[in-house]
Amino acid sequence: MYVLGIDGGGTKTKGVIAKSNGEIIAEATVGPTNPNSIEKLDLKKELENLFTLLKQQCNSCFSQLKHVFAGMSGVGHPATKETVQKMLIDLLPDHVHVTVNTDAINALYSGTLGKPGIVQIAGTGSITFSINHDGLSDRVGGWGYLIGEMGSGFALGRDALEAAFLAHDGLGKPTTICSLLLEYFQATALPDIIYSVYQGKNQKQRVASLSKLVMRAADTGDPVAQEIIRKNAVDIGKSIACLQTKQFSKKDKVQVVLTGGIYNRLDLFQAIIEEEICQHQLEPMLTVPKMEPVGGAVVAALREEGIMIHSSFVEVFMR
Repeated sequence: MYVLGIDGGGTKTKGVIAKSNGEIIAEATVGPTNPNSIEKLDLKKELENLFTLLKQQCNSCFSQLKHVFAGMSGVGHPATKETVQKMLIDLLPDHVHVTVNTDAINALYSGTLGKPGIVQIAGTGSITFSINHDGLSDRVGGWGYLIGEMGSGFALGRDALEAAFLAHDGLGKPTTICSLLLEYFQATALPDIIYSVYQGKNQKQRVASLSKLVMRAADTGDPVAQEIIRKNAVDIGKSIACLQTKQFSKKDKVQVVLTGGIYNRLDLFQAIIEEEICQHQLEPMLTVPKMEPVGGAVVAALREEGIMIHSSFVEVFMR
């Protein structure tokens, strides 16, 4: 049996056709498919392109697909989800079952292989999402950078800018973040970076990219940078504990999957996150998945067909 897992985002979209044991038959990557950031016609073109590339690798496998699970960003609203699902149904053979849901499921199942748990995603933005033993899902955060995405790259970058300008004005402690910002923006004085921050393209991504400067400063022992790391790690821990308390019982051992670019420096965050979770009388069980999120989409497709996932799935998928 063949299934197709799709991991769709605002930057790129990846699709993988695989067997139930995790063996990859075909894979392809195309452009963005977040329905909130691109036009409907462009979304359809990207999906058509994805399917064309997959067919070129194994047309017979594509025609024999049993289920397609599309875990995509931007499909939180029921009407949007329905639109994307109809689009996929129209592009696929009539016999194929189609499920569209949040890309957070991809990330969760990449670590739990379809079992209940929590995923904490901290990239440019952040969200904490869970599915419990009753199959019920819930979330904390992920409401966009204007409202607050705690522990995200944007949050770290924003805090870095705030700390630097407080130091510049004489209202905050001196920090090496100031010199790192000057180097990053190739500026001679801190006020010179204001135009780039406020008027540059992709402001959210630009601010989020400054999170790396916070980590560099923390590595040198800069106390301001270390406090920014601690503050955001505590926020992450609180989000996880909040969701675990709402969705699971105290006796449940809950796997928490950590994904996103922030966790490339898990060494800076892990102990603080675990400490915060323990403050809520919960046992931290953090894990960073070996498999990329599209693998979680394949797992979700198999689960929709009632297929049990073998423990060797990850090893086979990553060959």
